[in-house]
Amino acid sequence: MEKQRAIEEDSPKTFIERYRRHVFSTCFESVPGEDPLDYWKNYLFVTTLLFIIPLCSIALIPGVYLSYLTSLTGLLIADILAVVGLLLIAHVRGIPLAVRKWVFIGIIYAIGLILIYYLGNYGPGLLYLLAVSVFMILVFPENAAWTGFYLNLAACLLFGGVIYLRIPLDGRFSSPIDLQTWIAISSNLIFLNAVFVVLIPKLFKGLQESLREQYLLRRKLEEQQEALKRSLSEVKSKNTDLEHFTYVASHDLQEPLRMVTGFMSLLEKRYSDQLDAKGKTYIRHAVDGATRMRQLILDLLKYSRIHPGTDPIEEVDVQRLFDEVIHTLSPEIRRLDATITHGPLPTIISHHSFLFLVLQNLVSNALKYAKRGIPPEIHLSCEEQEETWLFWIRDNGIGIEQEYFERIFVIFQRLHQKDAYDGTGMGLAIVKKIVESMEGKIWLQSRAGQGTTFYFTVPKHASNPKSQALLRT
Repeated sequence: MEKQRAIEEDSPKTFIERYRRHVFSTCFESVPGEDPLDYWKNYLFVTTLLFIIPLCSIALIPGVYLSYLTSLTGLLIADILAVVGLLLIAHVRGIPLAVRKWVFIGIIYAIGLILIYYLGNYGPGLLYLLAVSVFMILVFPENAAWTGFYLNLAACLLFGGVIYLRIPLDGRFSSPIDLQTWIAISSNLIFLNAVFVVLIPKLFKGLQESLREQYLLRRKLEEQQEALKRSLSEVKSKNTDLEHFTYVASHDLQEPLRMVTGFMSLLEKRYSDQLDAKGKTYIRHAVDGATRMRQLILDLLKYSRIHPGTDPIEEVDVQRLFDEVIHTLSPEIRRLDATITHGPLPTIISHHSFLFLVLQNLVSNALKYAKRGIPPEIHLSCEEQEETWLFWIRDNGIGIEQEYFERIFVIFQRLHQKDAYDGTGMGLAIVKKIVESMEGKIWLQSRAGQGTTFYFTVPKHASNPKSQALLRT
């Protein structure tokens, strides 16, 4: 293992990455809240430092060889000093980034001037001067864009004066170049320099606006994410409080209700001969109210406990599950002489307990809201779709007006008085929460007096490898 790690550390890819991290950690200064364009200018400069040392060998090796052949000791020393200077600004910590930039510009500019002087040829040297001025536009603020132009203008005037005055420079510069040629060539350098100074900042101005917009959007997104995190934290805290409340409701609040129901029943039994009809009616109302309150608490507890993680995903035989629902509701089915049928039902991958509650509440709802004197007819069907299973339960009950389609899924909402149809108004709210917690949808079609059809979808969970295996079997 240690040998393998040593091989990996010596690999070219690992070495280059470590070299990159070293240069950026040494040179790059990212100031919070700085202009995004300044950030990318600094990034470009440090990236240049990253590659300048390996790439400078392309020019350094021929330069050293030429200096050796022609005995140009000054040019050889200049090349060596330039490489040393580049190494220092790329690898020495503690140097401000602005200082690194100006030292870099000074080194490259000096190389350009020395090439003009020693080689007696304006081409390579002028190319360096033009490259330096363009580079200054790229890495310095906009107000420094003309600095390179003025430096190049001064250099061209300087060498032009040397040629005009015929100042001897060891015969390396003045002899092979005449003044007219120098003016023609250097004026093109100044022209191109001026073009770049004018056009590149224009390009940067549009880029700067785009970067600033992206920066502001990113900051806004980060602020929204922070707000979302705070909201999620608050929701988590409230959910904890709600769970505590439901625990209290399911345990502590039910005991007083049982006492009320028990004592009222005992009161009616022991003193029934002393109570008139009105007194017995009062007792029955009190018992019914306590019973309804207890059922309401139980339904609220059931509603609050609906979370995707509370019921595992498993293989569910929907036909067997529906048979369990029918068996659970069999007393009410027999009492109403209801007919319960179903079409072909699949075996799916879903939440067993959740699906049982959905089907139980929908069938119970259909039985509850049956037409007076007409036996209920309830039918369950299923259809396989591309990513979901579509279920629907159709009945021949009293139906629902369209204006109430959304209201019936709201917690504690009832369309009828409790003396007409019993219940707590929680059944369909529980169904909706379960279906949505399973990432499905629920809706209905109905007309008053013509029955109702509830539709709901269940995802196939095809992305789950376990689910795919169960589907294949």
